[in-house]
Amino acid sequence: MDYNGQYPHHKMEFDTGTVIVINGDCADVLKELHELGFKFNTSITSPPYAEQRKDVYDSISPADFPQWYTNISTDVMNVVYDDGSYFFNIKEHVDKGKRDTYVYKTVIDISEKYNWSDEYIWNKTNPFPTGAKTRLKDGFERIYQFNHTTKYKFFPDEVKVPSTSKYLESEKKRKNKGEHNVTNGSSMNMTKRVAEDMVRPSNVITCSTSNLNIGHPAVFPIDIPNFFIKLSTEENDWILDPFGGSGTTALSAIQNNRNCVIIEKSEQYYQLIIERLLQYGRENYI
Repeated sequence: MDYNGQYPHHKMEFDTGTVIVINGDCADVLKELHELGFKFNTSITSPPYAEQRKDVYDSISPADFPQWYTNISTDVMNVVYDDGSYFFNIKEHVDKGKRDTYVYKTVIDISEKYNWSDEYIWNKTNPFPTGAKTRLKDGFERIYQFNHTTKYKFFPDEVKVPSTSKYLESEKKRKNKGEHNVTNGSSMNMTKRVAEDMVRPSNVITCSTSNLNIGHPAVFPIDIPNFFIKLSTEENDWILDPFGGSGTTALSAIQNNRNCVIIEKSEQYYQLIIERLLQYGRENYI
């Protein structure tokens, strides 16, 4: 895949994949990518939150956010394959003691155009104090999944986790190797259940926030894109991140033998992404 569009860009080839970093407003770049015929297997991103980090990104009011991000999401879905997925991480803020509802309005608006397939919880192991006397630490964020249809690439075996069943060892020792003759109390038929050491995970992803000090205020923890890249793509597939930030999605892509196009509006962070990837190349390929 080659990009020959009008926006500044930098292409990097690694042994495990290709990354194209584009400097521009994704609202414009995505339309150009669509016109150029680009298609991606999955898009993973975290957009700027409404009226947050005004010193870093353009401020978008909560009232304007649903329409703005629904338009962006439409542009994203226009360049995602029919069997591809779109994941975005976002968390509404609290203003004067009241949690805003703009995220819920945005999700409802997008769900009227595309299939809302799932909702994931990012359970933070190191939540930061809110500073509010009447609220607890903000220990989770949501990640939403949208698709064109109910049929999409999905590889749960690639994200299996060790079983935590207290009955695992006794089940494995039984002569019938995991067959059950009873239900699990929820009317589910358990007769075909087989005890395994590794099992399909829940939609709760537990990991810490990133503590990297690399010149960006909101570095995405690499565990998040790692999970969704493995869950929704195969090796050599193409990943899109329209809000590149510090470049974590691109780094995850090449670590997992995928390719990535990453868009970043800020010139400062565009250069940061390039340098971060070049540093990774120097440390791992030289």
